[in-house]
Amino acid sequence: MKKLNKLFSLTMSFIILASICLSNIGTSASEYYVPPLFEYDNNTVYFSENDFSGFIDTKISGAVILDIKAGTKVFNIPETIICNGTTYPVKHLYIWTTYGYSNFNKSVETINVSRNIETIWFNFSISSEYDDTFDTLKTINIPAGSKLKSIDLPSCPKLEKINIPSDLELKNMSIGGCPKLKRLSLPKTLKFCRVGEEAPKLKVNIAKGNKYLKVKGNQILSRDGKELIDIVGNKSKVTVYKTVKVISDDPFNKYIKKLTFGKSVTKFKRFSFYSYKNLKIILKNKNKAPKIDDGAFDYAKNIKFYVQNKKVAKDLKKKLKGSGINKAKILIGKKIVYKNING
Repeated sequence: MKKLNKLFSLTMSFIILASICLSNIGTSASEYYVPPLFEYDNNTVYFSENDFSGFIDTKISGAVILDIKAGTKVFNIPETIICNGTTYPVKHLYIWTTYGYSNFNKSVETINVSRNIETIWFNFSISSEYDDTFDTLKTINIPAGSKLKSIDLPSCPKLEKINIPSDLELKNMSIGGCPKLKRLSLPKTLKFCRVGEEAPKLKVNIAKGNKYLKVKGNQILSRDGKELIDIVGNKSKVTVYKTVKVISDDPFNKYIKKLTFGKSVTKFKRFSFYSYKNLKIILKNKNKAPKIDDGAFDYAKNIKFYVQNKKVAKDLKKKLKGSGINKAKILIGKKIVYKNING
């Protein structure tokens, strides 16, 4: 084992920054899982093995893998590593490709998870200069008895299987851009689930006894049915279930063109419609529009709202202030009541 001359402090600063940002995102069903912040300083020990590298986190008394060697096809996450004569469990696989120091995401096809791993977190780049699409990853194998609590993956266009054992105490599943993924069987311990982005054929099952989430049709709801967490599949027209009162952060996917909300919906949370364009939203409430958090429509453009009457139209226009929306229209039937609304 040898120490790396190259420090990853800048990379880790961005990881911590991202963690802090994510800590502000949550749902009433459960708070978004935030990976633990690391303790590191000038005495932090960095290590390099043949096909991976990382550092020892003194706070958790464990190892964190930060990079996989480019060209690796099958990556077997080790249970432990020995560093300076001490054995440490490998607890986290945190991959940050912002600075392009590795191209493993163009080679890795299979990841075999160890029992000690608690987090798999592949983060997006903050710059379009680097490609964070994991072009080759096809399979993630998780063994029985694994301690894995969270999986967070960006775009994996070839990912076909995530083999999840029934005894896994998984808390968070957040993945996107996996069009070949067709089925996920998720455990009863799951608290947060965001899996519907760009997965047109995906079917999700959540084990009986889950106290936080349930699946109804193509929608993932909080256990009490009051919050919409995610929508899976490729339906272009979706009617949200009547029990739903709150729309969570970004539960929709690119296939949806028309959304209908019943009179029970009272709130759109921050980022509910982040970056959506050319979307039709039908509001059935005849008395008032839902509460709209600041940023709920950040970067959303050309949204058409269909409301029941002028009272709701006026209320909606007022509530869209601060939402981030651009060039929206409010209609009653075919008649435009307000146009070019910017929030």
